[in-house]
Amino acid sequence: MNELRIVKVNPLRIVSAILLVVSPFLSWITVSFFGLTVESTLVDISRSDVHLQVPENLALISTITAIVLILAGLAQLKTAKIGLPLAVVGLVPYLYASSSVYGAPVSVIPIIIAPGLGLLISLASIVIGAVSLRVQPQTLDVMLQKFKTRQGITGVGLFLAAVALSLDGLNHAGQRELSSFTGIAIVEPIFHIGFILSITLLTILFSLRKRWASIQANTLIVGVAFMLVLLDAAYHLSTGEVSGFLGHDPTELLLHASAYYGTAFLVIGRLVR
Repeated sequence: MNELRIVKVNPLRIVSAILLVVSPFLSWITVSFFGLTVESTLVDISRSDVHLQVPENLALISTITAIVLILAGLAQLKTAKIGLPLAVVGLVPYLYASSSVYGAPVSVIPIIIAPGLGLLISLASIVIGAVSLRVQPQTLDVMLQKFKTRQGITGVGLFLAAVALSLDGLNHAGQRELSSFTGIAIVEPIFHIGFILSITLLTILFSLRKRWASIQANTLIVGVAFMLVLLDAAYHLSTGEVSGFLGHDPTELLLHASAYYGTAFLVIGRLVR
């Protein structure tokens, strides 16, 4: 037990490693038509189990990419200096081979072929891994103690919310539905854009100043973000469009829930003395 307490870990590197290992088993190609969504994981693509025409060599490349990403994730646990380059080497061939797949092909049926959550997470894991190079490893004992503090809880909340919002924005942009991310009509954009700006501002303040600007200002911004989430939920309940708040598919549901849980952690962090 004492040996575990002196083991030094880098939390961002661990998150990056887990995401790299998990990403091949999530969707990499999302086909949307008439409000329906069909997803294919990287494993599906490697078996040619895809609901559209893809390049002949994509199955083989997907198999190699999946194997390399998993190996990169395992290597990332040891050192990011090996895991990161390996992840990039594994991802680049897939991006090159699949570049002609994504988009809106000319068809009688309006179809959008967008990157799936797995592809977005693999890219995000590389960014997180790169950031982890600037984070000093800490012992488990010290790290667990920090997670119990206001700064630690706030850091976890901001990480969840910021990553979830970034992936959600990229997901909507890939599906050419960015208006669904920022909000439609008149009322919805106030809640959506206001929430995005609040989390962005909090992330900048937390990154630049460990102690933030002031307790009062930070509490006010966190309160605004939380209130906007509640108002957005109330608005969608009143209009009968709960899916607009929770998400229209499993990917949106996961990302929205992560952003809301992140906001809840921010509120908890404000209540910790």
